[in-house]
Order: sequence, then structure tokens, then C-alpha cells
Amino acid sequence: MIALIMGMILGIPVAFILGKLLGKASEVLMALVGIPIIAYATALHELGMFIGLNVSIEGFSPEFIAGAETFLALIVALGYVKLRTRRGLGIDDFIQTGLSIIPYTSFGIALAAQFWEGFLLLGSILIGLLILKSMKNPLRGLNVKPCPQELGECLTDEESLMGARIGGRVVIGGRTLRDFPHAKELIECLRSSAEVPKSRKIAGFIVYLLPLSVVLLPPGGLTVVVGLGIAYTSTLLSAALVTKGLPTLCPEVTEEYKEFIRKRKKKLDIQV
Repeated sequence: MIALIMGMILGIPVAFILGKLLGKASEVLMALVGIPIIAYATALHELGMFIGLNVSIEGFSPEFIAGAETFLALIVALGYVKLRTRRGLGIDDFIQTGLSIIPYTSFGIALAAQFWEGFLLLGSILIGLLILKSMKNPLRGLNVKPCPQELGECLTDEESLMGARIGGRVVIGGRTLRDFPHAKELIECLRSSAEVPKSRKIAGFIVYLLPLSVVLLPPGGLTVVVGLGIAYTSTLLSAALVTKGLPTLCPEVTEEYKEFIRKRKKKLDIQV
């Protein structure tokens, strides 16, 4: 279990420090990326010692153990994320985290499956559980409060900028409520915005799973570099599929809000 231990010892502190410096979204991303990758690299090094040898460890092949350690490192990363976000996330962090969890979880599954293909099946079950949990309560993990009564039914926080309709509920950042001059019109726009077509949702979900294709690459550094690139790209593409080009009833307010976000999005990691 050296690989798993190394992933925890090195990955968790780095994620924690990044969270303190850059916010929860960065902490979540670093945990999902760092812990499995460190375990994967360590397991790969350990596996090299058994090349050409017909050995087993307590009845399991070295390849299975390497994959198991990498997969367990991913489980630890998800557990760490749950622990560190148990008090809820602000709207900005919630949206950014929601966009990245499935792609980077898929990447971690692919790393484990390079050692033993059975982890693709276990990983698919894991992804299914994450999606079912999200569908059951889309606002789970969101730390918000009701908007002022004059704004109607919506949810807000203290310092976020982003606004969206999640699970049929309008959420809008507290900083936007304070500083954006047309916040009330924006809320009405979000409330009356068109639903994302099911075809787009399905396409976005498929794009989320693209990092699983990394399992086809040979184990090593190339897998990590390509996998991270695919995970990042799939996050952006999936977000674009479910947000870009949808009809809006208030284009002027929407454009003004986009400009408002662009001027203040130093802490945001997604495109507007």
C-alpha cells in the first residue's frame, strides 16, 4: 500500500494549502488530480520491479494491486472532497466544482484501469452513484440563503459572482446582488430562461467521460499529460454544451452581466 500512502501523504497537504491560498474549487481540483496521480506514479515505479517475474502478492498480481492502490487513492480523494466541503460551498465554488468532478474522476478511473481493466466497471458504478446523488438533490453541498424578499424566490451567498438556474432554482452570487445594477432583471431572466435540451445534457455527459479514453494509452508520463489535457478540455466543452447558444429573453442584460463578470473574474476558472 505504499502507493496509496504516498498519494495521501503528498496529495492531501498540497490540496489543503492550495485551498487556503486559492479557494475551495482549487482544493477540490488538486485533491482529485494530485492524490490519484501520485499513487499512480508510485504504483508504476513499484510495478517496474516485477517486470519479467511471474509473482503474486497474497494471491493477487502486481498489476491488480497497482490498479487497486490507484483506485483507492481516487476514493480517498473523493472522501477528502466530501469532508472539506461538508459545510457547503459558495455559488462560484459550487458551479466550478460541479463542472470538474466527473471529468477528473473519469481520469482517475482510467489510471487505475491501465493496470487492470476491471476497474473500468467499478469506476462506471462510481460515476453512476455520483450522478444519481446529484440528480436526487442538485443543490446538495451549496451554502446559500434566501434572497431579499423584493427579489422574489432565489438563493444567494455572500461573495460569489456567478448566477445560474440549478434544479429549477435560481442561484445568484451575493456580490452580484450588491454590485450589478440590473441584478433584479438578471434574476427574472434566469427564472424565465429556457431549459437545457435533453440532447445537450446527454452530449455533455458523454464529453464528461472522454478522459476514460486515456486507458488506451501506454502507462507512463504521457498518460498523465494527455489525460489532464483531455479532462480540462472536456470540462470546458461540457460546460459550453449546456450553456452556450441557448435563447435568452433579455440579451442586453445578459451581455452586460457577462461584461460585469469578465472585469471581476480573477478567482473564476471557467470561461464566460
